Amino acid sequence: MSGCANPGRGLLTVALVCWAGVFSGSATAEPVIDDEKLERQFARGVRQMPEKGNLTTGRQVAAALREAEGRKTKLPAATAAAPVTSATDYGTVRESVVVIGTAEQCAECDDWHMGVVSTGWVIGPGGLIATSYHVLEEETEDRLGVMTAEGKVFPVREVVAADRDGDAALLRIGGAGDGLPWLPLAAQAKTGGTVRVVGHPDGRFYSLTDGLVSRVFVGPLEEGSERKTWVTVTADYGAGSSGAPVLDADGEVVGMVSSTATLLADPEEGQDARPEDVQMVFKDCVSVETMRGLLED
Repeated sequence: MSGCANPGRGLLTVALVCWAGVFSGSATAEPVIDDEKLERQFARGVRQMPEKGNLTTGRQVAAALREAEGRKTKLPAATAAAPVTSATDYGTVRESVVVIGTAEQCAECDDWHMGVVSTGWVIGPGGLIATSYHVLEEETEDRLGVMTAEGKVFPVREVVAADRDGDAALLRIGGAGDGLPWLPLAAQAKTGGTVRVVGHPDGRFYSLTDGLVSRVFVGPLEEGSERKTWVTVTADYGAGSSGAPVLDADGEVVGMVSSTATLLADPEEGQDARPEDVQMVFKDCVSVETMRGLLED
């Protein structure tokens, strides 16, 4: 599986698309993203996270992820402080999309710096966060945290459900994460339906792209994996977008960013693939069916 968890900074360029009439800017002042400020807030918040009762390192989270394989969880009862929201404008969806990343203390300057960047989103009340399984797999001693668009950083309290073959996991954050608005699941993805993705490709926080559902299919993405339902979309995403919600025109989640696969023309024998050999890039996403499989009826 070619995942999209960000291994570091790259040269990826992402167009921010305003989908007029369907996914327009908020009626209030347009959010202006300050990447450097968010990085500083994340590093500071991770450094100050309480360790007691929380999973604060990548190694701890990865171990909890393995233990949660095959588990399901119930959505907590809704509260007035954490409303469900159909996100049909950018300002609204931002509130339900989080940054999942790592930070470590620098050996040269003693400051804390952000490392790997990925994406998640609030799937239910009580601080319940959905993301891609592979986002949480890496065993590292770097500290891992979850940050909102406003720069509030939360520790991971527990991993409550996981599906490795479906590349999906649910975690619960500590602190005041129960006040975050969540995104509803759609009934299913519809081929040809318009979609948009809000994620953090290459650490370019809260990038918005749009496209269509290209197809819905069943199959394993890795040899030896269980057959699952997947959704392929044409909306752009890249490293750092893993775990991002894929929303339909009604602001409901029809998928979650998982991986990409590049189709190449046959290069000349003995020659490495060149940019001109690229024919298509398939953008495969976790399906609603897989996400619902993590939830108890």
